[in-house]
Amino acid sequence: MWKTTVKLSISFALLLNTAIFVFFFDDYVYLLDDILIPVLFVYFLLDSLSVIIPKLNKDTFSGKYMIKFFKEYPKYNIQKIKELRSRENKIALLIFFLYFGGVTGVGLLYLYNDWFELKYLYLVFLFINLSDYICIMLWCPFRDLFMKNKCCNTCRISNWDRLMKFALLLFIPNFYTISIFIMGLLVFIIWEISYTMNPQYFFPISNESLRCSECDLPCRIRKKEQPWLVALLIISLIIALKPP
Repeated sequence: MWKTTVKLSISFALLLNTAIFVFFFDDYVYLLDDILIPVLFVYFLLDSLSVIIPKLNKDTFSGKYMIKFFKEYPKYNIQKIKELRSRENKIALLIFFLYFGGVTGVGLLYLYNDWFELKYLYLVFLFINLSDYICIMLWCPFRDLFMKNKCCNTCRISNWDRLMKFALLLFIPNFYTISIFIMGLLVFIIWEISYTMNPQYFFPISNESLRCSECDLPCRIRKKEQPWLVALLIISLIIALKPP
């Protein structure tokens, strides 16, 4: 979980610093193209590889599609697994259309409205990136409103996050953004292939590694800290954006 905390901090710092440039140092916004995108390319490339390469992936919630995280429960019901897979596929499809429909709407706003400048698209992208880790550490609307799963370890779409983040970059196509998107798409495809071929990896009734008894993440502690962490993030953002 410490890696996720570090990523949350990095994501918050990226959004905060970019917002400062956008709102207070407009003359230097060009640095976002010259510096920010290449930095993000390296960061997200390494991040995606850490999910794809088995030796680098140490987290159950992003690695449960791999056999190394599968601890088979010998008496699981394969028919029940198929029923659960069918149910979750329907919900996942709904989320897919709602979410990527929203991303497409934002992209079209950028393409066809002069007031929606590139710098604001960067802010939306970095906000989505931060939201990914807020979903893990604080509160996840996909979990509570749609999937109804216990946590990230049992989430149907936990490795969709990179595609969800990188899709917006298609509206500013260049070598870096297209490459990042392809990495997110690769993570997504590998995940979906495993979910289709090995659904038993993804459910606690067949994979004991996903059960609470096998988990050492401080979920109860994290839940208690939610209001304080959210308040800290909001206050920090307000202070940083306050005009001098």
